[in-house]
Amino acid sequence: MKILGINAYHGDASAALLVDGKLMAFAAEERFNRIKHCAGFPEKAIRYCLSEAGLQPKDLSVITVSKDPKANFWAKAAHVVTHPKILSPSFLRSRLSQGRHVLDVRQALVQAFAPGFNGISLPIVHVEHHVAHVASAYYASSFDRAAILTIDGMGDGVSAILALGEGNQIRILKRVYFPHSLGFLYTAISQHLGFTHYGDEGKVMGLAAYGRASRVPEVRRLIHPLANGLLSLNLDYFQHQNGSVAEVWEKTPSYGPLFSSKINQLLGPARMPKSALNPEHEDLAFAVQAVTEELFFHLLHTLHRETGEKRLCFAGGVALNCVMNGKIQTETPFEQVYIQPDAGDGGTSLGGALYHAYTQAEPPPRFHMDHVYWGPQYSDAQIEAALRERGMAVQKDPEICGRTAQAIADGKITGWFQGRMEAGPRALGSRSILADPRRANMKSVLNARIKNREAFRPFAPSVLAEKCREWFDGPAESPFMLMNYIVKPERRASVPAITHVDGTARVQTVHRQTHPRYWELISAFERLTGVPVVLNTSFNEDEPIVCRPEEAIDCFLRTQMDLLVLGDYWIEKPSRASFPAGSGGESSASGRGG
Repeated sequence: MKILGINAYHGDASAALLVDGKLMAFAAEERFNRIKHCAGFPEKAIRYCLSEAGLQPKDLSVITVSKDPKANFWAKAAHVVTHPKILSPSFLRSRLSQGRHVLDVRQALVQAFAPGFNGISLPIVHVEHHVAHVASAYYASSFDRAAILTIDGMGDGVSAILALGEGNQIRILKRVYFPHSLGFLYTAISQHLGFTHYGDEGKVMGLAAYGRASRVPEVRRLIHPLANGLLSLNLDYFQHQNGSVAEVWEKTPSYGPLFSSKINQLLGPARMPKSALNPEHEDLAFAVQAVTEELFFHLLHTLHRETGEKRLCFAGGVALNCVMNGKIQTETPFEQVYIQPDAGDGGTSLGGALYHAYTQAEPPPRFHMDHVYWGPQYSDAQIEAALRERGMAVQKDPEICGRTAQAIADGKITGWFQGRMEAGPRALGSRSILADPRRANMKSVLNARIKNREAFRPFAPSVLAEKCREWFDGPAESPFMLMNYIVKPERRASVPAITHVDGTARVQTVHRQTHPRYWELISAFERLTGVPVVLNTSFNEDEPIVCRPEEAIDCFLRTQMDLLVLGDYWIEKPSRASFPAGSGGESSASGRGG
């Protein structure tokens, strides 16, 4: 069976292709059309998936769509009865437009792929948004039985699901319905803090490390744990329940403020975007992170009581909160955790396809997703052509890992482009910018020369999996960079560029079997320096992570990167002054230090 899963007309549009239960390709539309978090129809991602498998649209057995406007009808109807203001013209226009698009996927396929697409006979199956999240986590794990949790802002009228997976069966235990949402709490506070773009919640997570607990009681007034094990927003402080927040999903997902004017009486005036951050803002970021963790652990304890399980699968946009994830095994009874690497909405294309595959009468063998390298790769001929097109000298080196490791140790900021592109939001050694973690000034250098992002945001380490315990304290391996670990106190002076102000780091454990070239590079760096860690950030500027060699070259040329490594090809800019390892320093986001 050949199943194409798509996330369409929703943030992080994407496509995934399963052939007889095996994942062939999986990618986000933003990597091809270069629009961050794009919504709409993922035509380019679909074309890539089909091409990777050598298929035509007519070869498909079924298409799944990870959204079902008809789902949870009675819960939605009950909300309308109790909140009639939601029937505002702007909200109705938004809902009708989005619903029409989702149900017209067949028409979009015909327009994009005619005449090769048989638009009449091919089945199109709609899978509820959070069911697709559930499936993406459980079916991609190695567990034959596990508790499952999904949390995000909202999808198909639901913000969270608690479930149990047994064999190939998934049983939904509880749902959190609109308008109550732990994800919306985090987004509302992010907006109040002046971080108003789709996906900005990760910035608040980084800022939280600089804050103190003084404002936690204020944020606790916004959301409450319930006796039934779920949660409830204090709707006096929000306005999305009245339909006054019109969503826009045509190209880039966006929405207006989720919070009501009353929240300003509680928290003070909202910060203007890009204005100065002060300790009050840092404390508010700390508070929303702390309260989110409290409610998250409340849901997990509920799930454990319902299932008795000690294994957990987790997905949804909130599952990208690596600070929270790093505490699961110390704060709850769960001992083994699998977090879907593309935990946000992009992962629902895979989840919809997996759900359909494993709920058939004769399901295929289970698929275990232990790596994320499911995107496009490029041949030597394609890389050479891209270099020559830009008039660049072609230089190939069979000892590329050792040479690159030496350059990084010498302080060179390196664009690293290897093999198949990563699926999901993290750069994990295929489309990465790499640097020396030993240099205390490297964070500020990267921000000044390439990333141009807020000074308080940390950079992440990639560490050899077998050496991780020598450098970091954490509950489990983190191959997808989705858990925060504590940097061992005695090691912090050796890796200051990846150690956050609170002594933690968002770790990627690198395994030889899943990315041998990246593993070899870090091993070569360890042989030179004694440190089995490199600083890893995404290969991009203010854009989606690069996909093609041309995009990598362009990013290299317009920024102050020193070195570009494309496969075995080596491109270096004229040398610039480098800094001795450990030199320099940087201030904290505020005057309080830390």
